[in-house]
Amino acid sequence: MKQVDSMAYQLPTATAMRMTSDEFLLWSPNDDKRYELIDGHVIQMTTSIDRHQTVAGNLWAEFRAHLRGKPCTAYMALDVHIDESNCLVPDVFVSCGTADRNRPRGKSNVPLVVEVLSPSTAAFDRKGKFARYRRMSALREYMLVDVEKLATVVHRRCEDGAWEIFRYSAPAIVRLASIGLDIASDLIFADLERAA
Repeated sequence: MKQVDSMAYQLPTATAMRMTSDEFLLWSPNDDKRYELIDGHVIQMTTSIDRHQTVAGNLWAEFRAHLRGKPCTAYMALDVHIDESNCLVPDVFVSCGTADRNRPRGKSNVPLVVEVLSPSTAAFDRKGKFARYRRMSALREYMLVDVEKLATVVHRRCEDGAWEIFRYSAPAIVRLASIGLDIASDLIFADLERAA
């Protein structure tokens, strides 16, 4: 069996199966667990902590308000269709255009993806997930948010296909060119003192 490139992701004992993306997006496991498809393997996701969810919620709310009335929408924790063997579930992402009625799950026209880092998944989010997200031609920015350091890294695709890296620390203003939004770090990290 092919090894997945992160110790944070392990094949669940009940689902050591392989699928295509189309099969995965039609699959309904009938349990309360969340899954991703990584290189054809069904992978059980880890559970987020309060601080992680607080930051993801802050970003989703800001994106949603900013995009209201525009052809793009912000989502939390939904499937993103990468290719024939990968469907990932970002913490927050933006999808543009009309929905594909033939595929109710698995958004694909995604210019912005956000992952909120946690100790168990940070290495994979930085490398393995980013490598897969980059396969999407629509992707313009990949944002990593470090809740512990109150820092943000934005990877932005240049016209020539190369990627620039922009690093921000609170209280900086984070520029998201893909959706035309400048967002204050104070808003990104708001209410963390109330989260566990």
